[in-house]
Amino acid sequence: MSSDKNLTKRPKLSVVVIAFNNELYIEETLESLYEQTFKDMEVVVVNDFSSDRTGELIDQYVSDKPNFKAIHLPENSGGCSTPRNTGIANTTGQYVMFVDGDDWYTVTACEKMVEAIERTQSDFVAGQVIRTNNYEIWYHKQLYSRERTNLNIREITGMLFDSLSVNKIYQRSFLDKHQLRFPEGIHYEDIVFTGKAYFLAESFSIIPEPVYYWRVVENADAKSITNRRYEFENFENRIIAHRYFDQFLKENSGALYQKEKNNKFLRHDLKLYTNDYLLFDEEYKTKFHVLIHEYLHEVMDEYSFINLAERDRILYYLLYLGDREAFDDYIAYINGLPTAANRVYNTGSQYYFRPSKAGKNHEKFMKMARPEIGFTISDIHLDADRFSFKADVEVNSIDNANVTYFWSLRNRQTGAVLVSEKAENQTIEFHAGNMTEGNYYLSLNVNHMGNLHKLLVKMSNITDLQNIQVQQGKLTKSIAVNQKNSFSIRVQPTTFSKQVKWKLQQRKLAQAGQKKQKTSNSSFENFIKRWIPKLPVQQNWVLFESHMGKQYSDSPKYIYEELLEGNNKFKYIWSFQNPDTVEMPGSAIKVKRNSLKHFYYLNRAKYWIDNQGMANLAEKKEKQVYIQTWHGTPLKRMGYDQKTLPSTRELENLKKQTDAWDYLISPNPYTSKILKRGFRYAGEVLETGYPRNDILIQQPIAIKQKAQMELGIPSDKRVILFAPTFRDWDPNSFQKVLDEVQLLSKEIDEGSVILLRLHYLLSDKISQFELPANIVNASNYQDIQELYLLADLLITDYSSVMFDYALLKRPIILYCYDLEEYTTRRGMYFNFTEKAPGPVCKTIDEVMYFLNTPDKLNEYNESLGRFVEEFGSLADGRASSKVIQKILNKK
Repeated sequence: MSSDKNLTKRPKLSVVVIAFNNELYIEETLESLYEQTFKDMEVVVVNDFSSDRTGELIDQYVSDKPNFKAIHLPENSGGCSTPRNTGIANTTGQYVMFVDGDDWYTVTACEKMVEAIERTQSDFVAGQVIRTNNYEIWYHKQLYSRERTNLNIREITGMLFDSLSVNKIYQRSFLDKHQLRFPEGIHYEDIVFTGKAYFLAESFSIIPEPVYYWRVVENADAKSITNRRYEFENFENRIIAHRYFDQFLKENSGALYQKEKNNKFLRHDLKLYTNDYLLFDEEYKTKFHVLIHEYLHEVMDEYSFINLAERDRILYYLLYLGDREAFDDYIAYINGLPTAANRVYNTGSQYYFRPSKAGKNHEKFMKMARPEIGFTISDIHLDADRFSFKADVEVNSIDNANVTYFWSLRNRQTGAVLVSEKAENQTIEFHAGNMTEGNYYLSLNVNHMGNLHKLLVKMSNITDLQNIQVQQGKLTKSIAVNQKNSFSIRVQPTTFSKQVKWKLQQRKLAQAGQKKQKTSNSSFENFIKRWIPKLPVQQNWVLFESHMGKQYSDSPKYIYEELLEGNNKFKYIWSFQNPDTVEMPGSAIKVKRNSLKHFYYLNRAKYWIDNQGMANLAEKKEKQVYIQTWHGTPLKRMGYDQKTLPSTRELENLKKQTDAWDYLISPNPYTSKILKRGFRYAGEVLETGYPRNDILIQQPIAIKQKAQMELGIPSDKRVILFAPTFRDWDPNSFQKVLDEVQLLSKEIDEGSVILLRLHYLLSDKISQFELPANIVNASNYQDIQELYLLADLLITDYSSVMFDYALLKRPIILYCYDLEEYTTRRGMYFNFTEKAPGPVCKTIDEVMYFLNTPDKLNEYNESLGRFVEEFGSLADGRASSKVIQKILNKK
């Protein structure tokens, strides 16, 4: 009986797959569903009468999978609506999702979407789409920058830009209540279906998680519907879909939002066709102008374009006027092609594009920032006395009789300017014999009716750029291109020592009062940064850093202070983001992180010691030794172990860091295993325990008294350390912490005080609030290890602070109100509730129960002991000296 019940049990999720001639991709699509981390689901695959092997491949794939079902339509429907509606009719799940037969889901897509819709109880939830051609849709970053829950379209009308149906999960009850199905007989059905869903939903939510891969095959033999813009029927279908949506808005009290809907049509849909306009044939263009003129007048007036970007404003206004002549000229103009008539004119410094049709308000809509000026240069020649090239300049759609131009070379260092002389056959020539040291940047200067337009020459303006270098006495002249691709002639002394001397002189002049912009990428710094790596490594120099220069803390601090206790003949350097604000013992040199001085010490110090990463700031040399202490025992998944793999750029940076490490300091065998696997680290691991935890074993009374004095906490107070972690997906987590810590302050007795320690990203935020007298904000206290000595009890959640604090064998309360969500989003390396060193509380009331009945915490002493035995067995108070003996005092 139980077996029959399981067979008929309603699945939580139904996924509808539609396919038509997708034999190349359908198996990959289905595989992405079979491999989902979420299993309580059914998959219905609807084959829209494919003429290739798609149907056969579907049947083969689903044959041994009970939760997969295939439906084959008896004739092709000509679109996506009928197969999707067929799929809905043949599914039973509480929630519904859609996928096309050439796309696929991320492996955790269904898990994330179901979790989100159940947590938010929204009518539907939207997730991120990734296009396989790497084309970034501009509005996706704005809409999906963070999680947004229980929204209504009337408060976030920008969501209308996301008209896809496949990146969403829907409550079946919502679809059935409104009889919401895909309109059959048209293409671009998503515009109608998703548009209706937005306005019918009481609420929807957004998660900033990639869930759907949209395969874009631009050079395919058989293009998809959305890629067939060269067919007029494609544009016609898009207009039909928008008319359906317009009608829905009129009939459902949505007319107030027609403006927002129009904005989406103009900035996205129509833009696709104006971008491709030059590819259309004459018949297409004629029909296009008739239809778009008709449609624009149905739902807009000319002021619908007034706030658009310049090009779109002018293009759409001309379409609204029905002025095809001027429209065709403007399309040619912005594509660098000649226009049938000169249409660019000015009134003083303001420029306009002239329509063909008369009208008194045209200038309001036809304003231009400046005229389009195109140019190319070629045949560059440089010798001791002469610099020349051929130039082709085009100031489009303007009467050339009113245009003059000249070229100039400006010395960036001295400000000296050389002006060209025009020779025969479009050859531009400069007398270059008197050039002095500096970088001379080339510009085109166009004068039109008293308006001067200056354009800096870029590498893209030059054909056949060659490396040329000539010597003239004690100077060399060479062709150069800077990091911004600007062309210049570089003039500098011939010898290396004189180059350095000249650079230093120029720097002194700038500091003495020249009004120059100071940037970290100045030519002086770039020059010095090429020279510094050639200097030898100093064997007794040690460079320290903690949390990317934000603190004097963690294991680097304790290794440094252990070194100070000995008679080591080392020179110490610390890098900080704000060196002047940090007080520390000893005579270490403090440098500003990522400054030129920091770069100097990075290249010269034999030893690098930090807890996060500095290998991206300088190339580590073979003779240098990088000691990575890391900054915590891992609970949440890291690096390659994460549920969602980091971006290619992030993985490249991770590899650069780990390749540079010579030693990785580990607090226990568990951490060694995790970090080696998660970071793909193959180097040497030293299981010494964390140096930062030495004071937790030694428990020096002087450190505790110093912290009490700095924070103003009486010695007779019970100190409760509240240290929650950071939730980057939840913008309201800070407010929740603020509310709950104030609630705790009302419940604790007079003999207690709460020590609040927030993540560094929130530390400045909390300082803006006035807190009750029994809450002490220690979020900006440099070293949390010193706070542990003060605390009689710790309240935290998933932070690695629990691993360190547990060494004190003092009570720990785990406040994990979002345990399931956190586990789903971040993933954990072990079952948290089974190994937790204290009670795991889901509500603040549970936390207060344990605070007010501390004897109950004694029941968790055994759990705390097991936790310390597994994760803290190596801590003996001598980790710093072990690291020093093993590495820095190595003979």
